[in-house]
Order: sequence, then structure tokens, then C-alpha cells
Amino acid sequence: MSAPGRICLFGEHQDYLGLPVIAMAVNLRFEIQFEFTDSKTIRISKPDLGPDVVTDFDPYARQPANSEDFCWGIAQVLIEDGFTFPRGGKATFRSRIPLRAGCSSSSAMSAAWMRLLLEIGEHPEKSKYIDHPETSAYAVYRGEKEKFQGAGGMMDQYSCYLGGLIHVFPDSSRPIPYGVEQLPAKLDGIILIDSGDPKDTQGILSSVGDRARKSIEIAANEMPGFNLLTSNTAEVEGSIPAEKREKTEWKIAVDHLKNRDLCREGLRMFRNTIDPESLGSMLTEEHRILSGTLGISTPRIDWILDLANKAGAAGGKINGSGGGGTCFCYVPDQKARMQVLYTLAENNIRHFEVHSDSGARMDQARTF
Repeated sequence: MSAPGRICLFGEHQDYLGLPVIAMAVNLRFEIQFEFTDSKTIRISKPDLGPDVVTDFDPYARQPANSEDFCWGIAQVLIEDGFTFPRGGKATFRSRIPLRAGCSSSSAMSAAWMRLLLEIGEHPEKSKYIDHPETSAYAVYRGEKEKFQGAGGMMDQYSCYLGGLIHVFPDSSRPIPYGVEQLPAKLDGIILIDSGDPKDTQGILSSVGDRARKSIEIAANEMPGFNLLTSNTAEVEGSIPAEKREKTEWKIAVDHLKNRDLCREGLRMFRNTIDPESLGSMLTEEHRILSGTLGISTPRIDWILDLANKAGAAGGKINGSGGGGTCFCYVPDQKARMQVLYTLAENNIRHFEVHSDSGARMDQARTF
């Protein structure tokens, strides 16, 4: 079994505000090798973390092993839905995704684990999960976020389970509260860059999310007719009294509207024809918002993106919740791409050329 990591193109720090995002699953994957045994538990080996990192997983355990035991959370969701797991086995976890770097390595693990449990579990209506990936993607969200009261929206779980270039949007009319649109655009020239700066995903999501919600609340209380979904960005910006324009909460509110508009323009582009120059500029503008207003970038990430842009990238941005981790640049021109790759290598910056990839799937056995 395997599932992809992901990058977020537009809508970063927006889904927990009820706004859409555009994300792309990439060809760096989390992989699980599995074989049945006579045991009732699943022995999980994690050689990436060390040769002796082995745990015995009981899907029926009453409590998780720790606050990030998403394997337990997902198993609980399936058990609550009527699944049983009469047989155990041996599972080996390996990842080609940078860990704790904003590429959804944990959600990729959860998505691959979900796909495994769907195969080895028993349920009279198993096909409604296997044949309807959105149902399973939502179950990954339930196992990760609802079981552990985690911050953030559904982008990671949907991207890693469904794969492709997707538009994830709120839809209260559906049994599953988010809808997904697979976008037809083919996006070439993405270079994912690992800054090496450590990050705290839940801490960043919680602190930035709290500030965002408070800023939106202030704007709604002080400006008649303000609405995050419908307000015209230019009109709101122009109507803010001069004495309030430099206040942080108003900058945050206005830049969330600009972030919303960038996502809408990106959606229009990905549904039709990509304009490389415009797309590069839009990614750079989103990074300005994320770095300057929301404060989720780092000096090293800002430096790396500036280095890539000077070498020929059309644009780029930080990836994921921020506070460290990865960023990516967009270099559609092949000659410029070679120069950017050379520049990153010359500066000993870890990087990957990535493209869109499929979601959680069964893979043939392979040797690592």
C-alpha cells in the first residue's frame, strides 16, 4: 500500500476558515509492506526511524499509544463503522516524504494505513469504502482530526487519499461536509525544497488559526456587511479607517480575502489554461501573505525562495502550515529549471523534482 505526500498551491491556512484550497498530491510516497500472520495484533516496523523501532498494534486497544497514534484513530473509526480485524500481521512503514516538513507525511501514512485496513478488514459493505474514495478520505480525517481534536482542515487527508490536483471546498449540502473537484491541468516544473528548519504543525495551526479567526471576527463586528466568503477585497481595503490600516488584525483580515481571491483565480486557471508567468506571480504573492502577514515562514525559507527566483524560477511559496519545513518553486521553462536545480545543489539544499501522482493505492511488492 502507498499514499502520496502533497503540496498546497493556493488556500494555505484557509480551509479551517471554511474556504477552499487547491492542493496537489506528489510522487513522494509513504509505503506499507504487509503480510498476514497468526497473531491478533499487527507488528509495525519503522526502519526509517531505526532498526529497533517496532511496536505491536492492537486495533481494539481502548486508548491510543500517544497523541499522534493516528493508526489507532483510523482503526477506531472503521470499528465504529462495523469493521472487524480477525487476523494480524507484520507491517513495514517506509517514507520518501520529508518528515514533519509540511508535505503531509503523517496524512500520507494515515491514507496508506486506511487503504491497508480496508483490504485486511472485514465488513459486509466494504465496497462502499473501496469504491468511494471520498468516503474513505473523510474517514481518514475523522481518525486523524476528530479522534485527536487536531487543528486544521481536510486538505491533507483528501489530497493524500484521493491524489491528483484537487480543489477541496466546503459543501454543507452533502453528508460529507466537503466536496472535491479533480482539476484537469498538468502542472510541470515544480521543485520541492526541504529547508531543514524544524516545524511544529499543530502549534502553528493552532496559534495562526486563532489569530485568523479573531481577526475575521473583529472585521465582521466593526464593518457592516463584512463577509469572508463574499466581501469585495478592494472595497473592504478601501473602507478601513486610516487609523486602523496598520493594525495587525486588519492586515490579517484583508490578506485572507486576498488569499481567497488568489485561490479563486488559481481555480479558474487550472480549469482552463495555465499562464506560467501569472501563476508564478500568484504563488509569490501568496508567499508574501503567508510570510509577511501571517508570519509562518522563516528567514531561511525566504532566502531559498529568493535564491530560486534569481536563478530563474517564475515564483514559489512556503508549503504547509509553516514555521519551517518545505517550500517549492515553479519553473516551467526547462532551461531555467536546470539553472535552479544547479543553484540548489551548489548550495547543498535538499530538493526534489515532483509531479502530480495518484492517491492511496495497492502496489506490487518491492524491495527497499
